[in-house]
Amino acid sequence: MALSCETHTAFIYDRGGKRQIGMLDPLVRVKWARTRDDISEATVWVASPGKECARMLGMVEAGRHELVIFRGDRRVWEGPITLPTFNGPNVTFKARDVMHYTSRTTMHNEYDNRYPNNGLVLDRVKRVMTAELARKEALDPPVNILAHVQYIYASDPNVTDARTAARTYPYQYSVFQHIDNYAAKGGLDYTVVGRRIIFFDVHQKIGQTATVTGDDFIGDPIISQYGMELGTSVAMTDGKGVYGEWGGVDPFYGEWELLHQAYDETSAAADDTEAPTKAELTDQAHRAWLKGNRPPMVARVPDNTRLNPDGVLTIDDLVPGVWVPLSVSVPGRTVTQVQKLDKMSVEETAGEGEVIKVTLSPAYTEAFVEGDVVLDE
Repeated sequence: MALSCETHTAFIYDRGGKRQIGMLDPLVRVKWARTRDDISEATVWVASPGKECARMLGMVEAGRHELVIFRGDRRVWEGPITLPTFNGPNVTFKARDVMHYTSRTTMHNEYDNRYPNNGLVLDRVKRVMTAELARKEALDPPVNILAHVQYIYASDPNVTDARTAARTYPYQYSVFQHIDNYAAKGGLDYTVVGRRIIFFDVHQKIGQTATVTGDDFIGDPIISQYGMELGTSVAMTDGKGVYGEWGGVDPFYGEWELLHQAYDETSAAADDTEAPTKAELTDQAHRAWLKGNRPPMVARVPDNTRLNPDGVLTIDDLVPGVWVPLSVSVPGRTVTQVQKLDKMSVEETAGEGEVIKVTLSPAYTEAFVEGDVVLDE
């Protein structure tokens, strides 16, 4: 079923998303998004509400109530309201997705994954989420988050989930800050779909759509080759004599060496003397080598490109982190490459219809293939 065009409705719910307070009407504009490795936002605009709706709007409190958006009959976005604005007869509600609760949850406990307690990043995130959000689940009503968290571990024998040796002290970070550190440089991805928070390794494929082409977008795709990213031999160093390396001389490209200052596997720790081991540095070098052992040939669409509503993708496909095979043909090049969905946004204005935009980037380990190809499974 193609995207087509749907009409949005929006509601106010009590904390936890279970008890409905009322409907927002008349709704003149709706905008919502889903984002990989960040907190998404939504905004709704209500113009000249009737008396009943206005009475309900007067009871809405930032920090207590949630915005819930439906697209057709599908509940597509929800999260706590952060900014209600009353401007004459018009009312605007801004909200952030349910990951916002983690940004206002301080880590009260110590978490120590130093040797011999090294473990998977996903296991650590699960431990932190479960322990720290328990306080929020004890509220009346509860935030209703933990029941909807999903941890996707590697199922492919060629994929190894990222590991950690971090140590954190009580009150050092919020839960969101700690998780976002791993998303920035620790091999973790996360996204929010409705009330569901999904955590997975950057190498892990959480789903794959049908192959898309230029016909599925409004605008022309682009192909670029990034020679500055080429590294046939990659070394990670701590700058003090400890290093790890991967790769060497390529029979076609020759030798292009890249030297990176290592990101610290214990970067989330309070003890800065805990340096990465040679094995950790070698793993980091391998990850960097996977991205650049060939000069990346990137088939892409410009950020925030509009989707063709008659294309092959559906709203259920648009989960940040999902893999999207993209086939692009331009003069001189034909490239098929698996992309990863980074962000999607939906905006509907009364009387003007719906606009859906996406931002894609190459899947972490995917190399380009020219001509006729069979996509990696």
